[in-house]
Amino acid sequence: MATQIETSGGSPGYRKELGFWTVVFLATGAILGPAVGFTPASVLALAGPSGILSWVIAFVLMMAVAMCYVELGTMWPRAGGVAYYAARSNGPVVGVMNAWGSLVGYSLAVPSIVVAFVQYLSYWFPGLAGNAGGLSTAGIVASIVTLVVIGIINMMRIRFMGSINNVLTVVTIIGLLVIILALFGHFQPQNFSHFKGGFMAFGPTGLFLAISATIYGYGGFRQPIDYAEEVKDPGRTIPKAVLITMVITLVIYFLESVAFVGAVHWSGMGLKAGDWASINHLTYPFQTLAQGAGLPFIGLVAILVTLIASFKDGYIYFGGASRVGYSMGRYDGYLPKTFTRMTRAGIPLSSAILTFVISCIYIILLPSFASLFPLVASALLLSYSPGPLSMAVFRTRHPDEPRPYRLKGHKFLAPVAWVVSSLMIDWAGWSAVRVLIPSVFVGLLLLLFYVRRQKLTGEDWRLGIWFIVYQICIMGLSYLGSSNFGGKNILASPWDSIAMIVLSLIFYYWGYACGVRYKGHAVLDAEPTEAPH
Repeated sequence: MATQIETSGGSPGYRKELGFWTVVFLATGAILGPAVGFTPASVLALAGPSGILSWVIAFVLMMAVAMCYVELGTMWPRAGGVAYYAARSNGPVVGVMNAWGSLVGYSLAVPSIVVAFVQYLSYWFPGLAGNAGGLSTAGIVASIVTLVVIGIINMMRIRFMGSINNVLTVVTIIGLLVIILALFGHFQPQNFSHFKGGFMAFGPTGLFLAISATIYGYGGFRQPIDYAEEVKDPGRTIPKAVLITMVITLVIYFLESVAFVGAVHWSGMGLKAGDWASINHLTYPFQTLAQGAGLPFIGLVAILVTLIASFKDGYIYFGGASRVGYSMGRYDGYLPKTFTRMTRAGIPLSSAILTFVISCIYIILLPSFASLFPLVASALLLSYSPGPLSMAVFRTRHPDEPRPYRLKGHKFLAPVAWVVSSLMIDWAGWSAVRVLIPSVFVGLLLLLFYVRRQKLTGEDWRLGIWFIVYQICIMGLSYLGSSNFGGKNILASPWDSIAMIVLSLIFYYWGYACGVRYKGHAVLDAEPTEAPH
């Protein structure tokens, strides 16, 4: 029987209505978003045929990060938990910067996905497209209408939203498999080695750049953690769901990339033979590929699948943003108490309204996926790094806490996951980092709400200052780093990444030492109670 969580004040809370396969499709749907229409092609443009290997390498790297969050999400299931764990492990200074960065990332993800959806719609309705790859006024209006529909879906009980997502995710997977099978029917093995540079068309540097692109593709794994309070039996469901999701997406993205390489007909696509980099300039990569292979119907299927994938991604991230805002008000005190207000359907209403307003503003100001996506990637990735550290701190401070899932080898895997998260931020590029990190510092102003509930002590600042220095150092390295990522190339590749690895390890152990010494109460730890519904 479904249960409804009550808040400490007895008001309606989240409903525990998400079963195993719904959670799997929630995470799979978040990963298989707009990226299915262009990321496999972008990876090949960076590395040539060897780009297919980047999906496997990125999978291995991201699994360390994912399973750290699985331990957190099953030990203390919290909707919007990314805004909870860092505050509980390292105090309000680290917590508020991480929570605000997460909210910015999720709130930017929604408009970027909606804009991508409308840009793909412009294939059939050219009037939606504007100049320089953006949207016209009509396209902006269509985006806001789409956002309204996404908001309505998010106002439903979570089981209804989950049911809608189940259908659309299954349709997306089936559509992708149809595309893959059709392209394999026009497979040309010579594409893998025949042209200049062979399989490694751009050498090790190209493969490295491809890994930095594919590693973003697995980011949606955290959705089961963000919806954890609404999951039935999270201790059993979340670990299996995340693992199955990661495997499903690895297989699909890998097969997509292999099929793309094999089906390239250079003349039919209007490209110079062996010019892998030119694929990046295709507005609709899979549609152009299908046309070149003489499969116009598959091209239309590719457009339709990308539209469906984008739309479902929009309401998944809308819900995630709403839950992060709720957590910032309910557990952290970084937002006013009104953000803990829930509907009878178990939806954080005020936080959802805030997400809608922010999304509308960014759609109007930046009506282009290309202008929004780098900021989204950086903001989301910045919020990943504290998770592995929090897990390690809790292992020391709360060794006897029940853990339905316990990550083996955490003393090795937690710092590895932290390093991977730090590298992802750096790889997002200077143009994004220089905007994002200063905006994260704005989050410190939210401590003005925090001090209304609890005193901010000298210990809070002393044990949290490391995270501020960490952000500043990331900015510095990004600026000095490789021109591949928009830096000044003072630290050329791969030395910039090596420097980031060393630097991030220093901050990991500094942050860990501060976390195990922290004795404050940066979150409301009172557990919600369950009442049968």
